[in-house]
Amino acid sequence: MRLERRWFIAAVVALLVGTLGAQTYTQLAAPYYRTAATWIAGGRPWTITRIDVASDAARPGVFVRLHGEVRAVTNAARPAAAVIGRVQAGAAIEGPLILWTVLLAWPGETRRRGALLIVGVPVFLGLEAATTVCQLLSGFAAASAVIAGDAAAITGWERWSRFMEFGGRDVLALCAALLTVASARRLVPTVAARSAPWTVPATRRPTVEPAHRSPSPAVSQTPGSAGPPPLN
Repeated sequence: MRLERRWFIAAVVALLVGTLGAQTYTQLAAPYYRTAATWIAGGRPWTITRIDVASDAARPGVFVRLHGEVRAVTNAARPAAAVIGRVQAGAAIEGPLILWTVLLAWPGETRRRGALLIVGVPVFLGLEAATTVCQLLSGFAAASAVIAGDAAAITGWERWSRFMEFGGRDVLALCAALLTVASARRLVPTVAARSAPWTVPATRRPTVEPAHRSPSPAVSQTPGSAGPPPLN
């Protein structure tokens, strides 16, 4: 298949998946979002209670909603605030869609494509944690700032969330795809070199060519001569 046709098909499939499958994807990814959010919240006064994918009464569309509690300190008996972090389902699917579209449509041989898929899985998980999960947790950081008495502060989580909303998610996904391609190119030659069978190079015996004898000069005779003069 030609490269131009492959990219066209990949773009059409990505558009259909992003339009029709955003809610389904976020429902499948919700357990990972909760696990990653719980791991990131460890050591902070945040408690993750549940996650769901549903329509929001205040906003149109389908959202991934992360429910939790924020305490003044980690060992406080009662929570100081209840927080719901929201990310729209259509925004959550953008990063994975760009990443896997680039990786699956990237030209290469079968072994190189296998390396792309192997390297792409951990990159995909890290991308989801850095984008959707961090956006879901930005509200928890803002609640902690309010509880601490600094309501006007803009936390680093909020700055990162705004960067994601204004095109940063797509830029990060494209950079992750290119990093995966570069890593696969380094991985494939190394694997091929280690898996090649070890053989002893055959020694060649030196060949001796026979010396060529130079042809004897020809003796020309003039017409009428009977040969060489007689010896006295």
